[in-house]
Amino acid sequence: MRSGTTPKDRGDGLEGEVILLKTANIQDGFIDDSSLFLISSEIDRRMSNTRLRGRDVLINIVGATLGVIGRVAPLSTEIPPINITQAMALIRITSPDFLPYYVSTFLLTGYGKGQVHRMARPMGQYNINLQELQDVQIVRLPIEQQRVIQKLVLASMVQKEQSKSLYAEAEALLLSELGLDDLDLSHQPTYTRSYSQAWASGRWDAEYFQPKYQLVLEIMGQSGKTIDNVARLAKRRFEPRPGRPFQYIEIGDVGQAGHAESKTVVGEEAPSRAQWVVKAGDVITSTVRPIRRLSALIESEQDDYVCSSGFAVLKPTAIEPEMLLVYLRLPVVCEILDLQTSASMYPAISTTDLLGVPIPIPPDGVRVRVVELVQESRRNRQEAKRLLEQAKQRVEEMVLGEEAS
Repeated sequence: MRSGTTPKDRGDGLEGEVILLKTANIQDGFIDDSSLFLISSEIDRRMSNTRLRGRDVLINIVGATLGVIGRVAPLSTEIPPINITQAMALIRITSPDFLPYYVSTFLLTGYGKGQVHRMARPMGQYNINLQELQDVQIVRLPIEQQRVIQKLVLASMVQKEQSKSLYAEAEALLLSELGLDDLDLSHQPTYTRSYSQAWASGRWDAEYFQPKYQLVLEIMGQSGKTIDNVARLAKRRFEPRPGRPFQYIEIGDVGQAGHAESKTVVGEEAPSRAQWVVKAGDVITSTVRPIRRLSALIESEQDDYVCSSGFAVLKPTAIEPEMLLVYLRLPVVCEILDLQTSASMYPAISTTDLLGVPIPIPPDGVRVRVVELVQESRRNRQEAKRLLEQAKQRVEEMVLGEEAS
């Protein structure tokens, strides 16, 4: 069992050859690869003791909240070059008596997660000592029973991949329709703009006038509409009450294909950033570092959940929620949003600037197809969750049977 390191000379997440997984990349019991950080091969070589292999199991050992601690994900048999940060530990299965997919599922059950959470210490952030983590007890079930669990987990992974594929199809369709899929978006080292152009735009930073961004903005603005014309900013204030638990969505809970997880928080422990009540059909988007594509569509079962003040909560009024979601998560649109950020430590876009971002409106037929693809993607994701929950339930039943025998 090993913990990764966080190199000081790592890149900015946009260039490199080796994936560096972070705690936010573990979602729903699987790896979320929608936002990946890359490091160079040289740094990876210096971190060779935590380079991952197929069939390894990952677990978070550091997190701002207890909900982040103990999140687990198994790796497939074949994986690209991957490493991990010091906030994670890898579990390498060497005994033939245990299957990795069973071990990861066991750690997601009350039997496993309960042990892990009891070890977590709140020291600024919650953390677990790596040596203590080795003391977690895994019930050894007969290998035949473990194979039953493995089959369910693998079926869940297939559904997960199908969900990603459908969402990617929706994204590609929208990019193509908007004419944003075949542009020359290369970085130009030199270019000029007049004083009058800078004055008219109210911008004096050179990056804003990059030809690639001006071309994208021109295409985005062809409809003459902005996000403010198709959605309104919803500000439903949340007031925590002692003894009353609530479901809380924070930035790290937003995952691939525009979905959000949540965690249960009791009223007296409500974070100061737990400010906005969300409703089904809302689209929440992170105003901090929008380049990370952290937008999500609120599901019907998430009605009246609470989200962090780091999100802008948008209520679509003249556009389908699925359309708005896919648009806000387009990489090129996220680059435009990032241009509007201020500050350097925590670059954030104001809600005023967010609402002022132009948005093109595709033909009805394209919008209908995008909505269909997103909804189908979400159905696949729900089936993936159901299969994983079934696997967890079977593990608990099997363990209970072992204890009773």
